[in-house]
Amino acid sequence: MKTWALLPFIFLLGCSNGVEFEVGETSQNFAQDVKYNRTVDILFVIDNGASMNMVQQQLHDQLPYLFDSLRELDMDIHIATTSMTMLSSFPESGKLVGTPKYITTETSNFVEELKKKIFIGENGSTLEEGLAAVESVLSESYRKTEGKGFLRDDSYLNIIVLSNEDDKSPKPWNYYANLLDKLRPDHADGTKAWSLNFFGVLSQQDTCSSSQWGFKEPGVKFMEMVNYSGGVKGSLCGTDLYRSVSSIKARIIQILTDYKLDRKPRVDTIRVYVAGNEVLKDDVNGWSYIASANLIRFNGTSVPNAEEGIRVDFLPEEAN
Repeated sequence: MKTWALLPFIFLLGCSNGVEFEVGETSQNFAQDVKYNRTVDILFVIDNGASMNMVQQQLHDQLPYLFDSLRELDMDIHIATTSMTMLSSFPESGKLVGTPKYITTETSNFVEELKKKIFIGENGSTLEEGLAAVESVLSESYRKTEGKGFLRDDSYLNIIVLSNEDDKSPKPWNYYANLLDKLRPDHADGTKAWSLNFFGVLSQQDTCSSSQWGFKEPGVKFMEMVNYSGGVKGSLCGTDLYRSVSSIKARIIQILTDYKLDRKPRVDTIRVYVAGNEVLKDDVNGWSYIASANLIRFNGTSVPNAEEGIRVDFLPEEAN
């Protein structure tokens, strides 16, 4: 293997984690060390219109699967809920639902408290304004008062929407996307610091019958937000909800543990270490190199815990 001569100084690279990268004068690898961000704020946006109790129950039944996985990775999680009802006559319009306003995985009786956050009833408006509700509860004025403490400055913001209809908020979807971009600017490497995921009706061909709810329609505005933010959309119909939760769980973990490289590597020279132990290249239970995004992705049992240092050694392409 050729030796690649470099100027002997420290490169300060523009990654979101602010890590320093040191390259020796005659080095055969380019190493990066990082511990990923374990801070996640999850906001559920739940349709509380007529006939939604059944869907809320189905979602709740699947949530332990989601949160157990995140807790196993030692994530620091805040969880809150807002409804889609934006009527002045509705007491919790544009607010976080219940008391306390948010819970964590350290909250006593976590499962029971989570149930309260998901089972918000079906006595709300038939005009679903989920994106307007997001704007309200994440506004600066609300975050400084009743909603104080839920959203943290350094968190990855994950919004999970549940509805059998499309959004009826007064502004177009990209207005709300721009608000979230300002609240959570992209990382220096171009990746998003927030995402929106959608459990709903994906098309009129979804297997859910309208008789279950009386009415259904594809969540077009919500799905635009999903596509823009790199989230996941999944059907809430029947047993599809389990697969949808699985997809969202995998995507959250992926976003938080994807390891962005600063320069293009010679793929055959990549070596990956977690907590000092080498991890083998394996698309099932190892690591994969995603060339289109120039990143290392961890798979299956090789997803690192939040406090485990990650090191990637490689020769850059220009070393040839």
